[in-house]
Amino acid sequence: MTIRALIFDFGGVLMRTVNPLPRREMEQRLGLPSGGASEAVFGSPRWDDVQLGHISSTEFWADVGQRLGLDAESLAEFRQTFWAGDRLDEELVAFIRHLRSEGYRTALLSNAPDDLPQLVEQMHITNAFDVVVISGCEGLVKPDPAIYELTLERLGVPVEETVFADDARVNVAAARQVGLHATRFRGLSPLRKWLRDMGVPVPNPILAPLPDVRAVIFDWGGVMESLPDETHIVEWERRLALEPGTLLEVLWGEVWHQLSVGAITIDDYVQNIAGRLGFPNAETAGRFLEEFYTSDRFNPEVVAAARALRSRYKIALLTNATPGQDSRIREQFGLDVYAEFDAYVNSAHVGLRKPDPAVFHLTLDQLGITPQQAIFLDDMLYNVDSARKLGIHTVQFVDPAMSLAELEALLGHPV
Repeated sequence: MTIRALIFDFGGVLMRTVNPLPRREMEQRLGLPSGGASEAVFGSPRWDDVQLGHISSTEFWADVGQRLGLDAESLAEFRQTFWAGDRLDEELVAFIRHLRSEGYRTALLSNAPDDLPQLVEQMHITNAFDVVVISGCEGLVKPDPAIYELTLERLGVPVEETVFADDARVNVAAARQVGLHATRFRGLSPLRKWLRDMGVPVPNPILAPLPDVRAVIFDWGGVMESLPDETHIVEWERRLALEPGTLLEVLWGEVWHQLSVGAITIDDYVQNIAGRLGFPNAETAGRFLEEFYTSDRFNPEVVAAARALRSRYKIALLTNATPGQDSRIREQFGLDVYAEFDAYVNSAHVGLRKPDPAVFHLTLDQLGITPQQAIFLDDMLYNVDSARKLGIHTVQFVDPAMSLAELEALLGHPV
């Protein structure tokens, strides 16, 4: 199999919200609930219409303003603030340009209003792509197979020789049905690894040792302890006869967010799972959780690295977790987080969770350092984006071998 073309999504891939504070502050000013701004836009009954090109962006935003009771000046401020925390991933764009210079065909495929091509042109990234396909210009949206087929036709490359990256699972699943080699975008580091596995000769990033690093901050779930992978999740969804994506929302959606800031108890969380998954009682839900999480997922190499680094740096554990995580880690892995780390920041203990900038500042304060003096390892892209926005050096964790090698390069010595 030879890969000759690559297709990328825009929102959530090339352009991402890295700073949630502008939207959050705007919600408070307008008296909207948390997430209310995003719901007003992406949950609008006219969102599908503007993505299909049935109405213009101007008409769409006028409708949003009317629903929120905003005058013209307030609506203009709302639009500006809504996108204020979004940033273009320049490193990813440079990566795509490199692939194109090496002879690969590249395409941008996005569900977006018909004014996105003008924005792409203003950002000077059109030279990264051979083909740009925008739903609002075509009257087709992902996951409709027709829009993938249209993109392939314009690329002039067979489906079996093309890969596709998108942050939405439904779009990835539809692409696979068409025959594309598709992956859910979780960041450039995981993408590099996946493309290498697909036979694409991807260069390693050039990393230079950082001056003045005084601390290394580790995540727990996804770094020191691997999380269940997509295959495991899909298998459980089949066993429980759930629609794709349901289990993710049940386990790690809004109720998990409440648990991870200490707003509800573990008993509340388990009871919610029982009700949503149709278990007869909380005891059955508890047994399911034990079985779901039972596997050898501990990464001893990462813990060993943290221990070795502690002779030269301050070491912290910053984790979105349950109130009893410290006890579970001690019982399951024999680790005392208070003895092993100079700072242990559990979201459920402090009432703040990543990617909230406040929890990073809290961790830095406990370590007595500035953002530029820290390296942060986390598997989740939005946490890495948020930390990087604050000036913290980051490693998006993919696996121990790849990510510890990157950490070594940034430190300038073996760990």
